[in-house]
Amino acid sequence: MSAAISFSAEHGLWMLPRGQLSIDCATWVRARFNEFVELELLRHGSGSRNEWIDVVVALVPRPDNEYNPKAISIAQPITYGGSYRDRHMAFVYDADHGLLGGDRFHDLAEAAQAAEIGCHARLRAGQADGELQLWVSAPGEALALIDDFLSRREDRTDGALVTAVPGNDHIPPARAEQAVLLEAQAENHVRQWRLDPPTDVSSTPLRVQQRSVFGNHLVYVVNQAGGRIGQLKDEVLFLDDERHRRAALDALERAGIPQHDAVVGDWFPDAVLVHRGARWLLKPRGAEPSMGWYDPEAEVLHVHADAYREPAEILLRRHGIVPVATRWAAPDPEQLLRHLGVADRYAAESRRASELAEQQVWRMWAHHRDVFPNGLADLSPLRWTDEKQNRIFAEDGTYWLHHDSYYLRDLESLFGPHDHGEYRHGQKPVPCRLCGRDALTATRRAEPGAKSLAYCSGCARKAVKGFLVDRGSDESWEPLAVWCLQQLAAELGGPPSQAQIPRLVSTVEPAATDRAMLIRMHVPRARVRRAAAGAEQRAPFIWADWLKRAGLLGDGVQLARGTVTVASDGHLCRSLLERHIDDFLTANGIAHEVEPYWPYDPDLNTTGLRADWLLDDGTYVEAWGLPDEPAYASKMGRKVELAARTGIRLVGVTSADLGNLHHVFASWIIGEARPVPSAVFGKPDDPRLQRPRRPGSPAPRATNPSANAETRAARLERCRRAVALQEAGMNRAAIGAELGMGPDAVKALLRDGKFYAAPDSDPARRQLAVDAHEAQSRGMTKDQFRQARALAPPKAHECWKDADVLFERHAG
Repeated sequence: MSAAISFSAEHGLWMLPRGQLSIDCATWVRARFNEFVELELLRHGSGSRNEWIDVVVALVPRPDNEYNPKAISIAQPITYGGSYRDRHMAFVYDADHGLLGGDRFHDLAEAAQAAEIGCHARLRAGQADGELQLWVSAPGEALALIDDFLSRREDRTDGALVTAVPGNDHIPPARAEQAVLLEAQAENHVRQWRLDPPTDVSSTPLRVQQRSVFGNHLVYVVNQAGGRIGQLKDEVLFLDDERHRRAALDALERAGIPQHDAVVGDWFPDAVLVHRGARWLLKPRGAEPSMGWYDPEAEVLHVHADAYREPAEILLRRHGIVPVATRWAAPDPEQLLRHLGVADRYAAESRRASELAEQQVWRMWAHHRDVFPNGLADLSPLRWTDEKQNRIFAEDGTYWLHHDSYYLRDLESLFGPHDHGEYRHGQKPVPCRLCGRDALTATRRAEPGAKSLAYCSGCARKAVKGFLVDRGSDESWEPLAVWCLQQLAAELGGPPSQAQIPRLVSTVEPAATDRAMLIRMHVPRARVRRAAAGAEQRAPFIWADWLKRAGLLGDGVQLARGTVTVASDGHLCRSLLERHIDDFLTANGIAHEVEPYWPYDPDLNTTGLRADWLLDDGTYVEAWGLPDEPAYASKMGRKVELAARTGIRLVGVTSADLGNLHHVFASWIIGEARPVPSAVFGKPDDPRLQRPRRPGSPAPRATNPSANAETRAARLERCRRAVALQEAGMNRAAIGAELGMGPDAVKALLRDGKFYAAPDSDPARRQLAVDAHEAQSRGMTKDQFRQARALAPPKAHECWKDADVLFERHAG
């Protein structure tokens, strides 16, 4: 044996002697292998891409491989940095394991720890895909080399390995050239950030939403339109845009979720921290490559260039994070390939195939665009063309179509019970009527005159599921979507529910069925799909919102649990009871908002309950539509208890109150009550709809100040009495029995009474009352003050009430 296994300090590997046989490899992680190719070309001074160059790779046993626990991984050498999983590129073919010693190779790898086994190889970049071959010894020689190594293991020392393997906090030697390239790129980014730094966006007030989904408490920061711009995860606030951080922290503070460790500062990079489980990415906004990542478990920051160290640490401090160490780490392989300008070369063939597939999937025959009037077809993402279908999608038989369960299920949704072309060996597919792709014929059963029609899996899926999805911002295709909704309503004889969309009404006329398919494709679906949120992003539209935009809710839409319609002031109502109450409030000038959130409560409200209306003085109004249904009654009870616990005034209205609304809302009506302009259900002479009316009386928009003052004075007196009773030695239960209210309501009275007796006991609440008083003196309404300060409705009501009580007392 002329050579032996020896340690290479240059590569940090125990090297097998260079053999005379070359074997191919099963390239597994193509991006990692392409990165290895480019870095080795840099190290060798490039040269011709068609020439073979000598390289060294690491061989690592992979008992974790589910397919074959005896698998041998081909990885980048340890001088590239990272774990063997990070460096994994390919596998040795099972048939070639014997050339490396077979099962004995695993003994060799175990004895060589803490280093790895190295192997000489050669690679050729080529013009599309690179090639990698290992140099191995003749059969039988590998066993002799392993035996010799194991017999000498008592004599060798491993001390050199510690210095040979690079530390994690240094740039691995093999990546020195890459680090130089990345450093120049990073310095340019940081220079641009410093020349044109981003600034805080504080003009739009933010608020907090809290939810509980499957036992997980979720906290979101949203703008006034309901668009989510951030979320609290692992007690850290992650934002889609760092310019909102100052306002977002204020919103969390008001919600009682302070981020005490967050450091806003005056300068920050135009980047965001993105939660990705075990790795939190530091991503510049836009398409720029990442700065690095943070390991929350080890509390270590990894940057891809030294120039990113300071801006990355500033970004983490804004999240309340101070890393214990900062280290250099190689970026994803694709990032290096893009930087070198060779990513497109490696992806050329796959990109061409994918672009071709995309064109074919979204193509439609050009003559179908005539279905849409006035140029609406130009708003569709579909590609209208007369080009012939590419043969990549054509098949000789229909076997694959008959066994596509998703395709068959979509046909069932469209046609109902139907017959499709019977599978026979050699039977060819039928071109789709809409796009020309391979399709099965379908004939609806029990429909006189039904035609045999062919729609491919792509067109069937688009008609059943749709592809226009609102992401929380205005879309260019909205006029097309609204027109299609209107056409679908005309076809179905009324505003549709989402469940009605897939089923075709008739298949007798092929041209009419084609039109119905295209209309269904362009009906927007109410599914949640978030994009990166900006300051003006709104909450995605629900199905009723789309019906409203299409003008289909004038007479209401009958759903399983109510009729969805639009009130006279444009508010969306989910029952005729809600519609009538909303119209009454409008007719009588009672300012109101729809669907305010109830305050979060760990016992009563973990799912984000909403009320039906919020009046101007902080009162919540609920329309109790189904009080006799057990589940609904349970939710009613939770809201009633929640109102008592939080001190919110709650007005509940049932259908029995419809003829008595002028008494229910007497405290908010000035003058005589005005009836709803037109009845929304029941006959005009229905006694439930009759109300006192003074002909010609105006409908002022203000609330009743004297009634509100009397109500507040009465509550203030109850607060003082509750405090006096407690000082006399009574507990909350006894006080509640004395005052005729529950213990939670007593708790709220005691809290207010003690504050009014000694306002300095709660400086934050007192300051908010001072601010509210100043706003009142400037002529601001409570709603304007609430929006300007981004306060929750109950908090705004509290500070407005506090301002009245405190400054009236001081003035006296």
